[in-house]
Amino acid sequence: MKHVDLMKMGILVICVLSFTACKQEMQKGEKSISEIRSFVMNEPLFDSHDHQGGYNQEWDQKNYEEFIGYARADMETAIGGLKKGDVNHNFDVWQYVRTTGYGQAANFATNKLFGLDYTRENAEEITDAVQDFVSDKTPEEIYRELCKIANITGVINDVGGGRMPDPDYFTQNLHPDFFKKVLRYGRFETLTITESSQIEKFEERFNESFQKLSDLDTFLDEYTKTAYETGNLAGLKIAIAYARDIDFKDVSYEEASEIYSKILQGKKVNARPLSDYMIHKIFQRAEILDIPVQIHTGYLAGNWQDVRWTDPSQLIPVFQKYRKVRFNVFHAGWPYSEILGSIGKQFPNVWLDMCWAWTINPVQMERILDEWLSCVPSNKIFTFGGDTWSPFPMVGYAEQVRNGIANVLEKKINSGEYDLETAKFVAERIMHKNAEEFFGFN
Repeated sequence: MKHVDLMKMGILVICVLSFTACKQEMQKGEKSISEIRSFVMNEPLFDSHDHQGGYNQEWDQKNYEEFIGYARADMETAIGGLKKGDVNHNFDVWQYVRTTGYGQAANFATNKLFGLDYTRENAEEITDAVQDFVSDKTPEEIYRELCKIANITGVINDVGGGRMPDPDYFTQNLHPDFFKKVLRYGRFETLTITESSQIEKFEERFNESFQKLSDLDTFLDEYTKTAYETGNLAGLKIAIAYARDIDFKDVSYEEASEIYSKILQGKKVNARPLSDYMIHKIFQRAEILDIPVQIHTGYLAGNWQDVRWTDPSQLIPVFQKYRKVRFNVFHAGWPYSEILGSIGKQFPNVWLDMCWAWTINPVQMERILDEWLSCVPSNKIFTFGGDTWSPFPMVGYAEQVRNGIANVLEKKINSGEYDLETAKFVAERIMHKNAEEFFGFN
């Protein structure tokens, strides 16, 4: 009997000790999780891709709509293209959009800045808060204060589109000194030439003659070199996916030159090989100057776009050919993110960038980051790029990214995959150190 009682007591002691040990481990894990979230929420971010318009904005006209950003596209999707009107003012539509990543970003921003939810009821108060924020500040002070709130220490800025920037863009004082610029070659001016009128307009704009393809090549070589010599050029940018797919064939000068000559003569030709040639020239300039190339892959802004053009696997021949060029591949390639992860694992000259992607699909980006960190070296991943024209929503996008990164690292600690020090190391790398080194900010 006594033997049985002793056995029971021994089992009880073991159970108590085991429970105590488990509780201590749980408390230790909870403490680590809490610490990594606090660490991430206070760690700087490097913005590897943005379109900040700079100081020359109508600051006295800023209002609650400043925070809508990309959510306009979701609002268009919500109304099904059937209704007419200004979606910017339609809070009846907003109720369907506030739960998407775009909608959540607006709420992150207004809460971070003013402690207000982005709602119909708060619209007037948000407008008043924005105007109060800008009223006693210079444009530079506005930018610096908002970047300080977002804890952003460096920005790679692209103000491009269908036209190339004017030459003085790289020396204009329109942004704080922790901004650097990328050169996006004009989509309609140089990368998708199909008519002689495009060449003529480009000649008029720069007061040059481009009667041979070699003339245009020489001009773009010198233009790029001049921009580089300002010290403000961080890289070259290709966003041709808004006009065509990203399968860039290797085309000879002779073939491209013949097409160019026929276009000047007003003849109808298949201009696709000329476009391919011009894009390969960008890679060659990047190799000569030893600067990176940013490439848009994955989702496309707005509505009615064709995401089939943007599969990053089309770029594999480019990565294989230009092994000395450093490629910064955008937007997590979503919805081709798993393919892009395999490319990042395979190619030493490719860096994976989650810019903009967090606000497109924050839940999936948590899964993608979790997976990428398990297959791609942690120094090859960038996690943040606001990709917006205004510094106000940028605050929300930064908060959204931090929240997602914290969720991922908490999960890895909780599962035992990472300890706290490993999680902190990874956070520093993917949040700012990788991009700082890549773009020469350190």
